[in-house]
Parts: sequence; C-alpha cells; structure tokens
Amino acid sequence: MTKIIHFKDKDGRSFILSPIGYEHIQREHCIDDPVKFIKDTLLEPFAIVEDKSKHDRWIYHKDYKRGLYKVVVVSLADNRIKTAFISDSIKGGKIVWLKKKWIN
Repeated sequence: MTKIIHFKDKDGRSFILSPIGYEHIQREHCIDDPVKFIKDTLLEPFAIVEDKSKHDRWIYHKDYKRGLYKVVVVSLADNRIKTAFISDSIKGGKIVWLKKKWIN
C-alpha cells in the first residue's frame, strides 16, 4: 500500500490511514484487510470511548466474534487512524457514544 486512505465514521468525521499505519496493522496485528476492518468498525461501532491516557483519541469498538471486539483507535488532533486490532475487552475510559441496544 503506497497511498493515504480516507475513511469516514458513522457521523461523517474524516480520518486518514498512512501507508506505514496500514503496514503496521496488517503485519503486527495480523489484520488481513485493514481497509475493510477499519471501515466496518468506524461505520458500525457499538461504542466509542475516550482513551484513558490521551484524551484526544477515541476508541471505536465493534462486535467481532464471541467475546472479541474489533477496535480502531483514532486521533482527533490530526484525524489519523493510529491503530486497529482485535481485543477481548473494551478499551479506554469515558464513554463518548453508545449504541442504543447497549443502553439498559
């Protein structure tokens, strides 16, 4: 991958993924298709959470498989995708947005 890829989230916010970020996600986090992974997660999250340590970062979560979540971390400061990976827990701190079905 040699060019910047543009993404939009569920509310139309724009983010970019650099070639270095793409390679990192694919190689280090074993995501075969980072573009599809990121697009799906940004467009259909069940939760968006503020990063505990970097308050200018949001963490998007989407159900993946039983007990696992797709996670995409974005920087609001420079509108970049920082990383994406699969996790067995919800990351971050303060809830920014929660899909209605998750609210009791």
